[in-house]
This record gives sequence, structure tokens and C-alpha cells, in this order.
Amino acid sequence: MGRIRLLTSLVLLTLGLPGSPADAQAVDPERLQELTGAAARIPSRQVLKVVSDDNFPPLLFRNEEGEVVGYTADLWALWEKKTGIRVELTATNWANAQRLIQEGQADVIDVIYRTPPRESLYDFSAPYAEMPVAIYRHSSISGIDRIGTLKGFVVGVQKGDACVDFLTGKGLTNLALYTNYTDLIEAARREEIKVFCLDEHPANFYLYKAGAQKDFSKAFALYTGHLRRAVLQGHTDTLQRVEAGFKAISPEEEAALRRKWMGERSMSLERFGVYLGWSALALLAVGALLLAWNLTLRRRVARQTAALNHTLKALQQAHRVTQDVQERQAAILQAIPDLLFEFDQEGRYLNVFAGDEQSLVADREKLIGHRVDDILPDDAARTVQAAVQGALANGHDYGRSICLEMNSQTRWFELSATRKADAPQVLILSRDITQRRVAEQDKHSRALFEAAPIALFHVRDGAIDAVNQRFVELFGYRPEEVRTLEDWWQRAYPDPAYRHQAQALWQSAIAQARKTDGRLEGLEYEICCKNGQRRDIHTGGQLLDDGWIATFSDVTPLKAAESAMKAARDAADAASQAKSSFLANMSHEIRTPMNAILGYTHTLRRSPLAPEQQERLTKIEGASKHLLAILNDVLDISKIESGNLQLEQSVFALSSVMDYVHSLSAEGAAAKGLRMTLDKGGVPEFLKGDATRLRQCLLNYVTNALKFTEQGHIALRARLQEKRGAQILVRFEVEDTGVGIEPADLPKLFQPFRQLDVSTTRRHGGTGLGLAITLRLAGLMGGSAGVDSAPGTGSTFWFTAWLEPAEAAGQAPSAGDQASLQAIFQRHAGRRILLVEDDLVNQAVAIELLTDSGLLIDVANNGREALEQVQQRPYALVLMDMQMPEMGGVEATRKIRELPEHSGIPIIAMTANAFDEDRERCLAAGMNDFISKPVAPEILHATLLHWLDRRDGLPAGHRTHLAPVPDP
Repeated sequence: MGRIRLLTSLVLLTLGLPGSPADAQAVDPERLQELTGAAARIPSRQVLKVVSDDNFPPLLFRNEEGEVVGYTADLWALWEKKTGIRVELTATNWANAQRLIQEGQADVIDVIYRTPPRESLYDFSAPYAEMPVAIYRHSSISGIDRIGTLKGFVVGVQKGDACVDFLTGKGLTNLALYTNYTDLIEAARREEIKVFCLDEHPANFYLYKAGAQKDFSKAFALYTGHLRRAVLQGHTDTLQRVEAGFKAISPEEEAALRRKWMGERSMSLERFGVYLGWSALALLAVGALLLAWNLTLRRRVARQTAALNHTLKALQQAHRVTQDVQERQAAILQAIPDLLFEFDQEGRYLNVFAGDEQSLVADREKLIGHRVDDILPDDAARTVQAAVQGALANGHDYGRSICLEMNSQTRWFELSATRKADAPQVLILSRDITQRRVAEQDKHSRALFEAAPIALFHVRDGAIDAVNQRFVELFGYRPEEVRTLEDWWQRAYPDPAYRHQAQALWQSAIAQARKTDGRLEGLEYEICCKNGQRRDIHTGGQLLDDGWIATFSDVTPLKAAESAMKAARDAADAASQAKSSFLANMSHEIRTPMNAILGYTHTLRRSPLAPEQQERLTKIEGASKHLLAILNDVLDISKIESGNLQLEQSVFALSSVMDYVHSLSAEGAAAKGLRMTLDKGGVPEFLKGDATRLRQCLLNYVTNALKFTEQGHIALRARLQEKRGAQILVRFEVEDTGVGIEPADLPKLFQPFRQLDVSTTRRHGGTGLGLAITLRLAGLMGGSAGVDSAPGTGSTFWFTAWLEPAEAAGQAPSAGDQASLQAIFQRHAGRRILLVEDDLVNQAVAIELLTDSGLLIDVANNGREALEQVQQRPYALVLMDMQMPEMGGVEATRKIRELPEHSGIPIIAMTANAFDEDRERCLAAGMNDFISKPVAPEILHATLLHWLDRRDGLPAGHRTHLAPVPDP
């Protein structure tokens, strides 16, 4: 009897007939829904909780009084009336609606699109309406006509909307999320966003309501969404009951709701209504016939059972009926193309039904009694086991598929599993979907081919089998105009010589691709379009089994952009060169008179003067040095910005740097009654780096501190901040108790030519370059710079630099200016040197500075005169200006070095051309040293002593810049 019951169940399952409630669970849910009709409307509880978006007119939205209204609200009210089940409709924002159903606080979510990320969360109903989804743009922008043009824009979307999944799936992640469409439209009106994604019907409603329909318009259709209802995965019984309730709503009732909310034209609902109406009538008719047949069979079985209880003859009759059923079942199973398997809970084959046993992976006898893991490949076996366990847990499991290699062919099978009611066993229906998969793959490939953003064509046996839309748009040729490859060559390359060259290159690329992975090397060609326009095209491709695909990327805009960039770069280089030339000329023109001013100031100090005259000289010298500092700052910032500033790497003592800064600032601090302190912390005494630039940065900070501090103290500190390999990061600080800085003014600091007080009544001078230079120099030394300050509490300016600890370097004691001058007199008096200088004032200044040296000084007014005088008499040393009429200093030096008897004469540049490149030009021409104007007397004397001693073979004098003028 158990076998009879099993076979009967299989017959009912195969035919789709309703049997006992347990049998009904084994039938596909959609067929069960159609066959059971109103019986499937019986709910498991008397309240159905539904959630949806309250921001989706005309389906569901809130009116001016805040009431939830719309087509969906009325439709669920009608559903409640038809089924007798109370509906609790919760209308909220879309993200919250999804949260409610995912947390189990709702049974059904309505007005939802099916997307790949959601398929793992929900079971969906069939689509009941279509809704176009579009991209909208502000009227001030154009050119947004496809998804690729959205890159670079912030796209506004509703949180939880399906277009979020769609856009992120296309690689667009720069999204602005808003709670609802109202907030989204308001954000667009505030121009927080210029582009947003909306369903067209709600978009039209809210844009008109906000009065923004003129400011925003549809850019392009993104996709068409299909509205569905959904439940959490595994709750398909609820979904069946919901769908059964909607089928009870007549087409006339549904049409009335559509007219009420949407008018006669409404999202294709009418077409769906007619279809559903006829489907419902057909299903009712089939259901009535099946129900009648079912009742007939039940009466027959009842009569046979009664007869069996009374007589043996009735028993025999029942046996014949059972045998007849078995035969019909066998015939039915033999006729259907699908395979039917019965498994136990461990995935063991219990029974196999196959009309064509050639479709089985093994003979029936080899399957029964064995686990699926022993028969099928690992991936397929795991899928079947998952279907078995899913059916055991949920009553059914659908939608899984497996792939098998059978008879040298790849075949796909779709699995539908249902749990048997009377035992922990599972029936799996396996349907061969190979042809459908192939068709879907072909359709998918064609869609990708058409949607590709680059032009493509497919070549098979010399014929162009297909071209995509982008090909037509780019070149203008229709498919019928380029049916063969020869057609394409003739049209795209009208010049015979160029065509022959292009064909040869392409054939070579194909031959090379056949030897490798089939990828055709990308080449660039000039292709003629149908309208006669010639475009630069980068062409590549891929070999296939049945031909090859060629790809065409238009690089014409890129080439034009490259040309424009080159022109812009050339213009920038020319502007930079002009700027450099201007700065060089400005520096030369200012330094030349500055040299005279400072030189004469120095010599006047050595003569007896009245106290008031000495005071005036001091002011003249201070003003001149201030002007020189401004000039050096301008040149420094220019060189830093152009990347031409080079840092020195030499060993120095940290105390010499900090003591030097302290000594220069101590007098000014004492004059204001300020206390200055030094603190070197735990920083090593000897370091390797650029001591000159460190002094420059600290002087910039200390000078500012002296300007803005009236009482209190100034602290100069160094701190070891970090170690990394052989380097250390040192933090230098200058702390003051000055006026402090407002928080709003802090971002203005460290910018070139920016000062906090720019009024005409400001108390303190300056160019606004010192802090900017410090920041740039710190950056060149691998560090940074900044300030911590508050009004009334003072400021701490700091910068960091990466340096290397070093061993103490032996240094000769520095000689003062008078000592250098006396040494020249003692060791070299009577020696003759040549001063090459075209400026009469600077000639007099230089001679004045060397008055007490005992040297004999000849003067040449330009390089030509210098060359003649050098050949007429021997000189111990030459002081050479660079920029002179007739012949400059660089050219004169080269010609002197060409004279064998004068190859060793020291030549020292003394020039107002103070750039590093000027120094390099001088040294490259053969000069031995470089002094920039205005000349500091102590530097001039120390340099002369060094080279005169060196020429005589004496120990070279130690040159120390007692009062250095920083090189720009």
C-alpha cells in the first residue's frame, strides 16, 4: 500500500493535480497557486503587515494632512475586503521599510524592484507594473546622455533605492543618499547636487510640486524597473496567499482604482489587468474541471474501498484499478522529458524516474543506493545536497542549477525540490535547460556587444558579421555599407599607399596574436569617416574560434588635448623663463647700487665721524640690509617654486646655528626688555644637513617674535622628535609671549605675500615671505612647519627637518675681518691683482675695501680689456664681474683659461648675478670661487686670503662668513 501511495503521489505531482494537503506541498508553488484558487487565500494569521514607501506618488504618498493615500493604499484595502484578513499598511521612508521587513516586523514589502543584491534577501512576486527610472540634470549643465558621463558628478539618490545597486554595479560610487524624494528634490534646489536619479512618475510629481520643473529636466532613461511584492526568503506560503488575494480582485475593480489615481494611462497596469483577468478565467475553468475530476476519483476510490471491505470481488476490482493507475503513471513519466529523483535526508538515491535514460549521468541501477557525492562532481553534488536540505527545512527549494559534462557536451539542469509529507525524503525534478542557457548567453553577449562604449565589429571568413551602435555613431557607416572586410579597407583608408601599410600592419598583428593568447596588439591609425572627417583611432582586438573582433577607440580628443597641453606647457616654460630673466635682471640692477651703498658705509665707519654721523650710517646700513633681505626673500621663494633650490649637506654644530641666531637677536630683545633662552634638548651636537637654511628659518621666526612681543620672553628650542634608520627628525621652535593670533587668521599664515595686518596703518613691516619660505625650506628638508597660538597668550612657531647625526668635524678657528686683512698685508703686500668691473662706483668701492690690504690693484672695464691685461703682465688673482659690455666675465674666463701660462691663476666671480645657476656657470667656465654683491667686506677679505695663500702653497685660510648674506 505504501508503494501504491507513493506512485499515486508521483502521478498527482506530475499532472499538477491537488491531492491531500501533504501532496500539495510537493507541487511547484506557482502551479499550486493557479490550481487551488481561493483555497490558497486562507492566512496563517488574521493580520497581514505590509510596508512600503510613503514617497512614491501616485502609488503611495502622504497628502497635505499627512494621511497615507494612493493607488497601493486603496488596492490593499480592497485586498482586505476580498480576503477578510485585516491589513496593517505602514508607509514610511524606503530605507526604514526595508529594515522593518528584514527584521521580521512586517510580512510583505510592496512597490519593490528586483535587483541582484536583493535576490539573496527576498522571494519576489511576478511583476505587476513597469516604472521608468531616469537621470535628471540641472539646466545649467549639458552633455549627460549616458551612464558613462555621470563620472565626476555627485549623484543624488534615495537611501535604499534600487538605483543605488544599479549605479554601484556600474562603478559609480560617488553617491549622495537622502531619506526620501522630498529631501532629494530640496537638496537639488539648493544645488547641493546637480544630478540625481528618480523614478519618472514621482519625479514629475515632486518637481512640479516644488516648482522646479524648469530647473531640472530628464537627461536620459537609466533603466525600466518592474514593480513587485516581496517577502523574506523562505516565506513563499505568505507570498502565495498574497497573490491569491489579488487574483480575487476583478479587472473592473482594479480599473476603477487606476482611473481614480492615474487616469486611463497608467504604467501598463491595464494590459496586465486584462491579461490577469483572462488568465484568472482560464485558471478557474481548469480548476473547475480538475476539481470535478478530483471529486470523481475520490468517489471511485470510496466505492472501491467500500466494495473491498465487503467482498473479495471488490478487492480484485480495486487491485485492477491500482494496476491501471500504475500503468498510466509509468506512461506519463515515460512521456515527460524531465528527470525525477527521490532522495533520503543524506542525499542517497532512493528512486529514479526517466523517460530517456540516456539523460542520466549513470545507469539507474548504479544510482539507487548511492549518495549523490559518490556520483556527481563536487560542485554539482554540493548543489543537490543544498537543494535536499533546503526542501527538508522549508518544504521546497527552487532555482538552483547544476552543470554536468555528458557525452563530451556541457549540459545544464534546473532543480525543483519538494519534501514528502509522510517521510524525511525529497523529490527533485531535474529539467534540461541547456538550450535556454545557450540562448540566454547568446542574448547576453549580443547585449554586451551593442552596449559597449567603444566601436566593435566581428569578422568571420572575411565578412563583417556584425557592427555595434557605437561603430555606426563613430564612423557613420551602416552595416550594409561594410559587409566585407574589403569594403571596410576601401572606405576607411581611401589612400592606396596608406591602406596597403595599414593592411600589412594588421596582418602582422593577427599572425603574432595566433602565436600568443589571441590578443591583437593595439595600433593607431588615421581612419576616414563617412562624412570625410579623419580621426585618430586606436585599434585592437581579439581572435575567436570563428573569426576575430576588432575594437576602435577614438583618441582624436586625446591627441588634441595633448597638443593643447604641449602648447600650454611651452607657454608656461616661456613665462617661467621670462620670470627668471626678470628676477635675474632685477637682482643684478638692485645689487649693483646696494654694493656701493654698503661698501661706502663700511669704509665711512672706519673714518673718524661724529656720533650723529655714526648713527646715520647705522640707519643707512640697516635700511640697506633690510632691502637686501627683501630681495633675497623674493629670489628664495622664486627658486623654491621653480625647484631650482639645492640644499647643502655638510657637518655643522647645532650650537653654532642656535648661538648665531641668538647673537643676532639678543640686542633687539634686550632693547625691548625681553628675556631670550636657548634649549637644545636631547638633540646630538653635530649634525649633517644645510646649516645656512636652518639659520634662515630660525631667523625668520625670531624676527617675527621680536616684532610682535612687547614683554615677557622668547624661547628658542630644538627637540628630538623621531628616529628613522640613520636619520633623526628635529623639531625647532620659537615661543613668544606676544599678542597671539586669532584662530580665523591662522590659515592665512605661511602663504607668499600674505600678512595678517595689511592696513596702511600697520605697525610692523615685512614682505610676508618669511613664513612661506620657512614652510618650503622645511618641506625640502623632509619636514613641515606650523604655529600654535591663541590671542593674548603668545605663539609657538615650529618647523621640522630630517638630519643625520655626525661626528665632530675638525674646524680651524675663524678669523675676524681685521685679522684677514692684516694677514693679506703681512703675506701678500705688493702683489698685483686685477679688478674687472664696468661700474665706476663699484670699482671705487672695491678699491676702497682693499685699501689697507697692501695689494696693488689694476682695473679693467670689461672682459676684453681683462684678457688683454692678463696677457701683458702677471697677476696673483682676478676679481671678475659677470655682466659687462663688449665681453662678459664668463666668456673672458674661458679665454683666459685657454692661455697655458694663465691656467692656474685664481679667478673669483664678484657679481650681482646671485642665482645658483649663475654660480654654476661661473664655476663651469673655470672660475675658482663666487662672491655675490653687495659684497660683505669680511667675506671678500677671507676669500682673497684663502686663494692667495693657496697659490703660494701656504695652508689655505679658513673662510668663515661672520655676517653672512644668505645666497638666494
